[in-house]
Amino acid sequence: MEEAKKKIAELKQLMTKHDCESIRCVNEIMDWFNRQPEDVSKVLNKFLIDEIDFVDKFVTEEHNLIIAEQMDEDLKRVIPLSYIAKYYFKKSAAWLSQRINGTPVRGKVYTLSGEQKETFNRAMRELGQKIGSFQIA
Repeated sequence: MEEAKKKIAELKQLMTKHDCESIRCVNEIMDWFNRQPEDVSKVLNKFLIDEIDFVDKFVTEEHNLIIAEQMDEDLKRVIPLSYIAKYYFKKSAAWLSQRINGTPVRGKVYTLSGEQKETFNRAMRELGQKIGSFQIA
């Protein structure tokens, strides 16, 4: 099991390198794990799952930043977040703001799901139409 831990440490160091020698070393490590009993292979599986979780969290956080960056400060001031949150999501303005701005909640950053993004975009279109068609008689 100690050998497996050493191989994982080597693999961690090689993961950011893309030269031919590093790729060859990664392949050798993977081959080594493939030749091992299942209990040793589980060490590699756990490492890979942890790495996937880390990448997923990183991508989600980066995506949250992208959502917030899409709206400039003026746009954020004029969007009626409380109205959208209440009437389209049945949630509070804080809830919607946290998801748009990537604000951590209890240590986790939440974002809008695909369906929620569609709802938000529909809300913006509908509000835009209402505002665009309003005229003082």
